[in-house]
Amino acid sequence: MPTVQKVHIDKALTNISVGYKNEQYIADQILLSVPVDKQSDRYYVYGKEMFRQHDDRRAPGTEANEINWSLSDDTYFCEGHALRTPIPDEEFQNADDEFDLKADAAELVTEGILLNKEINAAEMLLDADSYGEGLVFNMGAGGGNPAKWSAYGESDPAVDIAKAKERIHKLSGIRANTLILSEPVFNVLKFHPKVLNLFAGVTPVGVANIEQIRLALGVDKIVVGSALKSGATNPGRSDTLDYIWGNSAILAYVPPKPGKKVPAIGYTFMWNKDGEGPVQVRSWYEQGRRATIVEAERWYAHKIICNTAGFLFADAVAPLAD
Repeated sequence: MPTVQKVHIDKALTNISVGYKNEQYIADQILLSVPVDKQSDRYYVYGKEMFRQHDDRRAPGTEANEINWSLSDDTYFCEGHALRTPIPDEEFQNADDEFDLKADAAELVTEGILLNKEINAAEMLLDADSYGEGLVFNMGAGGGNPAKWSAYGESDPAVDIAKAKERIHKLSGIRANTLILSEPVFNVLKFHPKVLNLFAGVTPVGVANIEQIRLALGVDKIVVGSALKSGATNPGRSDTLDYIWGNSAILAYVPPKPGKKVPAIGYTFMWNKDGEGPVQVRSWYEQGRRATIVEAERWYAHKIICNTAGFLFADAVAPLAD
């Protein structure tokens, strides 16, 4: 394989890859990107001493009581993610003028990486083990868990979210500001009577919009995960699609931007390898295959930063389409 692929990054194709984005992917809106210069490193984790009450009484002629704070650390490791696709000479020579095969190839491999990035984020955030004790409702399971929001006569989403907010705040002092809904959960909430009753005479044809749902549930922002994934694992199988974000909802704190001493449900560490940016696209020609190869690569790590900055409503609805 030619060594040029090891030393040359195709700037034009990288620009295509960076600009190509499926608007239905939401991971970047929840796990804000943190550019890093090293593939792996440590970051500091502060304790909760700010919440502790200390005896601050001082008798005449004595020293002030001395207090301290704790500091630990955690690590990240940005794994490499890469895909490639060949463009045979026959395709280049027979393609009509309106086709840009190298750009199409860059979009194909980039989409594949973005899809996996979204799936990885959803799997982490939908895992009950990612949350602190008492920060998960198994909806409809009984035993103190609320009814599913699709049980219109029994459920009250606003009350459930208020309970979740209070639990998060009590454990961390953080006020959750973002509600992540899968497409099936969003569709159920559009018709929920307790949402619609708040806008009686205002909402046409009995369907609430996203802004009305946001106001009814008392959150600053709603993000809807509509992206789909196929269950097929090889070209010979038919594609059965399902929602990446399942039937669940997540209440979380997402800061305006990452920073020191800034809590968040999680971040995505993005390694800028060789200073060429977190997304790199290469292309080269393989004489033996008589084909041009286009390859995209990026390095990232999704990481839960504060497991008390979020709340999981697991299996929140029975989807309308089922």
